[in-house]
Amino acid sequence: MAIKGVFWNKKQKAFFVFRHVNTKIKVEALLDVGVLFPENYYEKSEIITGEYGVVELEVYAPDNRWMVLRCPKIPFLIEEVRRWEGSRYSKSSDAYVLNATPSVFENLQQLANRLNMRVESHLPKGYLRKSKAMNRKSTQLKGMREYLLQQVPAKVQTYTLAMIDYMYAMNYSASSIRNYVSAFNLFLRFNGYQSPETLTEREIVRHLALKVEQGLSTSGVNMVINALQFYFRMVLHRDEFEIKLPRPRAEEKLPVVLSFEECSRIFQQVQNPKHKLLLLLGYGAGLRRSEIVGLKWVDILFDEHKIVVRQSKGNKDRVVMLPYSIVAYLEDYRKMYPSDDWVFAGQYKGEALSTGTVQTVMRNAVEKAGLQKKASVHTLRHSFATHLLENGTDIRYIQQLLGHTNIKTTMVYTHILPKAARKIASPLDRMQGMLGDADNEKIVE
Repeated sequence: MAIKGVFWNKKQKAFFVFRHVNTKIKVEALLDVGVLFPENYYEKSEIITGEYGVVELEVYAPDNRWMVLRCPKIPFLIEEVRRWEGSRYSKSSDAYVLNATPSVFENLQQLANRLNMRVESHLPKGYLRKSKAMNRKSTQLKGMREYLLQQVPAKVQTYTLAMIDYMYAMNYSASSIRNYVSAFNLFLRFNGYQSPETLTEREIVRHLALKVEQGLSTSGVNMVINALQFYFRMVLHRDEFEIKLPRPRAEEKLPVVLSFEECSRIFQQVQNPKHKLLLLLGYGAGLRRSEIVGLKWVDILFDEHKIVVRQSKGNKDRVVMLPYSIVAYLEDYRKMYPSDDWVFAGQYKGEALSTGTVQTVMRNAVEKAGLQKKASVHTLRHSFATHLLENGTDIRYIQQLLGHTNIKTTMVYTHILPKAARKIASPLDRMQGMLGDADNEKIVE
């Protein structure tokens, strides 16, 4: 959207690009997919008839659990493929790599039929197997290594690779690995890709000072410090290493919270049963976006009125409440959308709904409800915790339901005015009745 000549068409749900050479160059550079527009991009488009093209499938030599997809540079096709679980672009193969399972092949065939394309498979017989299916964490980590190594030149990848290996071996979450290693790579670039062993504390402090000057948040600065300390202590085995720098004070920002009535107004705006249910679960059980879309039917314990949230933030499982009021709704929903696996299945077989779709549902509902607050799906989670606290629920129970490791994280909700505090009147309000009209006018002035 920052590129001049590009705008979003809400009705057609597509980006429109102005027919100008500068816009063309910038869009292609941003998407990094080579030549995207044809040579006659500046002319009026012709209606395409007949076969649109061919997509080819090949063996992925490094790992037979995957297959290589070669396809025309069609934006819609590429965007759909990128959304699939485990899909990633390999620069070395100059193609997309997909999980070699029958369900992925069916999804590709379905997509090709929609685009009037033909699928050519060069895979040997029996190459596609259901047993090759990867779990969510495996697919995230599979493409993570290549993505992070591409951030630095080949001659210094050994530093990054060492950090990745240690974090993989220590079973860090995919998000922690991405954040820590990306911060470390930026540090390497800032110092001209020198060997980390030769860098001094002064150079580390200089890097941190520059990041703060560029607007990096306190949490971002602390993450950089943690990433560097991990590398020096774990990879270089310098146990005594410590950045002797007072940690910057964190900004004390209160979360946006919706009132009980505002939450109700949002739910009333959603008519699609699937969309309404995912928002109700997000609020009723205090779930994150990733936890909502990651729910499977085996995780819904109807008899016990519990939901098992598996491998959430910090690689932790936890048990949360299944609201009584939603049980019948959930059972009716399952009859309408039968599925053996995901509660909120995606567009393609074997795929869960994307977190982006959940956020879009929430954004549209907030807009229709006419709320001025900047509310996201995570705001429902904040509201869940705040409303429990207002009703007298012990803070320790709320900590467990939210999955917070540290009680200090949960304590932020105690700073949000509970109902009792709202009834407290300012002494100025009581004084106003004793003041005369003249005094009131002076106050206004």
